[in-house]
Amino acid sequence: MRRLVLVLAGLLIFTAAARAAETASPEWVPVQIKRLVLINDAPAVVLVDQPEERYLLMFIDFFMANAIRMGMLGPQLERPLTHDLMGIFLRHFGAEIAQIRITDLKDNTYYALISLQIDGGRTEFDARPSDALALAVRNESPIFAHADLLKPLEGDGGEGEGVPPIPEPEPEAEQPEGKT
Repeated sequence: MRRLVLVLAGLLIFTAAARAAETASPEWVPVQIKRLVLINDAPAVVLVDQPEERYLLMFIDFFMANAIRMGMLGPQLERPLTHDLMGIFLRHFGAEIAQIRITDLKDNTYYALISLQIDGGRTEFDARPSDALALAVRNESPIFAHADLLKPLEGDGGEGEGVPPIPEPEPEAEQPEGKT
């Protein structure tokens, strides 16, 4: 029995190391959301690598900017929003978001993959990067970007000179009971 436990522990360590090496390769760079910004009245998300030497700027729609922002602020509402609900479903069925990867840029459109860990295996799903980021912030999932998509930071930390952050939302008016 002890030998079986040691073998299983060794397999788990080997598997974890292999997966870490896979995503830590030079082509996949860990990034985090630095901030949301408005550029010419269009919302964008700024992702930066950990030493904050490179960045990725992606324009997103206002709904997704708000979804990402709400996820960054943490649970505030009594009822789950769409991305909260997706996370609840995944956890209920034993799945975990292993990572998010921003994979490509084609015809001015970014692409992403959501990697799920479920039943001892992994599966990936194509996703809009904004949806993937909204899920990642709610589930504290690591975010990676392909190295070719990142640009060097220059001067102001990639925030854009004079670009204001997306304003705080106004407090919502109370709704009558029973409304969602």
